[in-house]
Amino acid sequence: MKRLGGRSLALLLTVLSAAGLWGAGQMTWLTVTVEDDKSGESVKNIIGSVWDAAGTPLALAMLAAMILSMALQPLARRILGGVSALLAAVAGIAAVMLLSGEPDLSRAQSLLVSGAGTQRESDPVQISEWAVVLDGHVHTAPVVLFLVAAALGVVGGVLLAMKPGAARSGHSKYETPEARREGVEKDLDDNPGSGRVLWDALDAGVDPTDRDTGDGEPRV
Repeated sequence: MKRLGGRSLALLLTVLSAAGLWGAGQMTWLTVTVEDDKSGESVKNIIGSVWDAAGTPLALAMLAAMILSMALQPLARRILGGVSALLAAVAGIAAVMLLSGEPDLSRAQSLLVSGAGTQRESDPVQISEWAVVLDGHVHTAPVVLFLVAAALGVVGGVLLAMKPGAARSGHSKYETPEARREGVEKDLDDNPGSGRVLWDALDAGVDPTDRDTGDGEPRV
């Protein structure tokens, strides 16, 4: 089986990280007991993406950074790898705080009163303003899974920063037309028989059969 290169492995780890962050974010992180003078006592669940609303956007930003890096040169890949690792680390902060101490019951109450904890737009308010959150139980497994996913993202980003790979051959669609034509002209001089170079030339609007060979005669 072909061994994955540094960039490919970094992308794979980041994809797994983003999937893990999203999946763990859909699980219940916190179960709280609520006391309401009118309706009595009840139990409510808060999922990860509600407790840590930044998790999913950060995962998407990591993926975007990795995908963009595929079209850029090594130095830019290093920078984007560092950015992706930083985003993954930031994504894990809320999970670390939840595991390392007692859950913030006032925050849980605020989320439930505002309706953010319900995830139902048609019926957003889950508890009344006078209700009190008495206690909370942290579900360790999904929070740990979220941390593992964040760690994969950190590793993927660091790997890309350390091993960005060689400068890419061919020409990116993000280059200016002038830069692409100049690059194609050089490629045709260096390797005129390459099928890839010929396709790049045609794509850039350069006719590979109508070029000066250096003695005043066009190529045929």
